[in-house]
Amino acid sequence: MKIRKITAALSAAALLTAALPLTAGAVETQSYDNIRFGSWQAAYHTALSGLGKEQGFDFTDTDELSGSRYELYDIDHDDVPELFASQNGGRSGRCLVYSFCNGKLSEPVELGTYGIAFADPNAHYLVHNGTHNGVLNRTYFKLEKGVFTKEVSFTDNTMLEGMEGVKRVYQIDGKDVSETKYVQEKEKYDHMELLAHGRSEKAEALNVCKDYVIYSNFFDHYRVIGDNSLVKGIDIVIKDDINGVPVTSVDISAFKNDEKINSVTIGKNVTDVMEGAFAGAKNLKTVKFAGNPKNIAAGAFAGCISLEKFEGMTDVGTYRIDDGIIYRSDMPDLVAYPSGRKDTYFTVPWGVQTIEPGAFKGNANVKTVVCQETVNTICEGAFSECPALGSVHVYNGEAQILNKETELTICNSYDKDKKVSTYTGNVIAYENSPVYNWAKERGVNVVICEGEYNKVTGDINYDGEVNAVDASRILAEYARTSSGKEKSFTFAQNRCGDIDKNDSVDAVDASKVLAYYAYTSTHLGAPSIEEFSNMAQ
Repeated sequence: MKIRKITAALSAAALLTAALPLTAGAVETQSYDNIRFGSWQAAYHTALSGLGKEQGFDFTDTDELSGSRYELYDIDHDDVPELFASQNGGRSGRCLVYSFCNGKLSEPVELGTYGIAFADPNAHYLVHNGTHNGVLNRTYFKLEKGVFTKEVSFTDNTMLEGMEGVKRVYQIDGKDVSETKYVQEKEKYDHMELLAHGRSEKAEALNVCKDYVIYSNFFDHYRVIGDNSLVKGIDIVIKDDINGVPVTSVDISAFKNDEKINSVTIGKNVTDVMEGAFAGAKNLKTVKFAGNPKNIAAGAFAGCISLEKFEGMTDVGTYRIDDGIIYRSDMPDLVAYPSGRKDTYFTVPWGVQTIEPGAFKGNANVKTVVCQETVNTICEGAFSECPALGSVHVYNGEAQILNKETELTICNSYDKDKKVSTYTGNVIAYENSPVYNWAKERGVNVVICEGEYNKVTGDINYDGEVNAVDASRILAEYARTSSGKEKSFTFAQNRCGDIDKNDSVDAVDASKVLAYYAYTSTHLGAPSIEEFSNMAQ
């Protein structure tokens, strides 16, 4: 009898000290209040990574009981699932539940025993449903706009009914209430169908390794984060998918300064090669694209000093590879020039308008780059860390060079004392042009192009028209130079009169001007002479 009375007393005390689920503010996990995520996948991956490092979760443990699990379930049916992270399947196993809304990751709600929490498929509620020593606790959290709010908690000891000396106790939110009130309030929630989440699915480990390559699981896609090889000279093939889930990106700096890679084939489902993904991989000789990414970030292949050309991208897509160099298909941009290409002289193809950020970064061989008149923008760091670079020609008198305050977009050396990049070569540009001013402001030597820049090709006399007078001037100049006489054209006029871009002004250029003049005399809204020449080919 005494033993039963003692048990009853302990059971009553247990009602007051029962292990209730913690509210969001009480869970000791890393706070992500100041971080805005681009997707729920990125947010949940970050949360799981933090749990694995600091909170005693082990997602690599495959044991059914001791291993950690994670599961997705859309509680509020907004097409963005919530994340259930289960510590283990034991009595003490925690289940942390996160939500994502408008770029923000919620503080987690800590629920459950045995690593599970419950949700009703027809209501926006998360439920803790636990029993311990005959005490039932059921706590309801409502989810609205990514925030879990505790709504009500019910606690009773009716499971101990019939035990001698036990007094029934009913509590709502920790306060004693009558049985009638308890039943009335609890009936409002009893209709819910509680389905367990947290351990019903066996998810892949957060990171998996396949043929040297480490892939990180972002739920509906995988991201490549590096390799685990201990030997050099490996040839890696980034898979199209892992167990049917596509591999869609190569992470920021995934293979940065990796000296082990000899070649890489990038899978057809990869849409994003992130910043610095292969930067500084000095032994990387071959890069093949099985598909066509939507984004190749600045400096993704910078400093790959053994890489002489890119291969692939034969299908129509965002990018194209021409002569081993990556260009955009949708815009006239030069994206990536191989850092190991041996050419010392390079002329940017006619029609290219933009040299993208870091495009030539780290090439140790190129000495001279000629940017023709179509190039109007040289982006941040386009010619950075090019030690052999001695001259950059910019023949567009209106072109802009984009530049940060602390480093040069065009540079071939580094001042260790001042901790800034420097350029000891020349910039060839028109006087008082934006490029000229850029160089003067930074103490870079400028070689001035002779004459006045004229953006209208073929307009030799600068009257705003391309006609028979210009053709006559070109023929006269050709007659002079072909007979050994000194030229009369300035550098600017030579560039303006070289219609076919073969670095000479001759009778062929004059005939092209005459043909263009004949066309424009009979057509309204005529194209430029370059466009007309392409039409005629």
